[in-house]
Amino acid sequence: MTDRLKLAVLGTPIAHSRSPQLQQTFADCCGIADFSYERIETDCDALTDTVKRLVADGYDGFNCTMPLKTDMAALADDITHEASVLRSVNTVAVRDGRLYGDTTDGGGILLTIRRGLGLGNSDNITADMNGLIKDKRVLLLGAGGSARSTALSVTLAGAKLTILNRTLESAYSLGDMLANLSDNGKPECGALTPENMCEAAKSADILVNCTAAGMKGKPEFESLDFIDCLPEHALVIDAVYNPLETALLKRAADRGLRHMSGLWMLVYQGALAFEHWSGWLPDENACKKAFDNIAAL
Repeated sequence: MTDRLKLAVLGTPIAHSRSPQLQQTFADCCGIADFSYERIETDCDALTDTVKRLVADGYDGFNCTMPLKTDMAALADDITHEASVLRSVNTVAVRDGRLYGDTTDGGGILLTIRRGLGLGNSDNITADMNGLIKDKRVLLLGAGGSARSTALSVTLAGAKLTILNRTLESAYSLGDMLANLSDNGKPECGALTPENMCEAAKSADILVNCTAAGMKGKPEFESLDFIDCLPEHALVIDAVYNPLETALLKRAADRGLRHMSGLWMLVYQGALAFEHWSGWLPDENACKKAFDNIAAL
């Protein structure tokens, strides 16, 4: 494990990012005293120059938020399989002047599911992942950036996926991308209507909301009746984490369903990124501490 790290997060807007506090928590937990992680306002036009400066200035790595993830996938010298399929990179490690890109967003959702199901142990957050959601039915609401990462990861993990999106063409496009990546075949796709959500919810083991519905300043779902259609064993995850308890999660809680805030997705993708840079994978205790720290912001 390294004894120093110089990191950053790039994006626009970036002032709201909770990643500095998140990554500082991990550094404190593993004893890295010489640590820095800064916010750097960067748009797509400035990305190449910003990255060159970071490499020249000795940064060990950085995160990218929207709208930079696609452009960063093209800039990286090496990227992982999932990042290549999605053409999206959110984590970069700089080694000997080369840029190694990965997407940890999908891993973040799988670890959130793992925690929501009450599985695994506290020492290794990536243990017991084989077969975690194989053949489970996942209902995904949305087909945008976070939905694409979620869809790919649950598909590769063997889940049976249904995608509902307001723009039907985007749902089918995402389904086509995933068609040959699973023995379960192409995901079922449909329009994001109250009727379709209720029907698909009836057989869902896991529901993941990756739309902006319920986010602070955004409209709520037209109806939350689809939550009442879920089986009693279902797990509900809302990628929205501002507010921390969305109307969706409150409805799930009122029904007694297992539910997880999207803030856990942020924590776990950050933990996987921290391992890329430091060689140390945060354990569940470190992740819980990080969650509490950034939930208070």
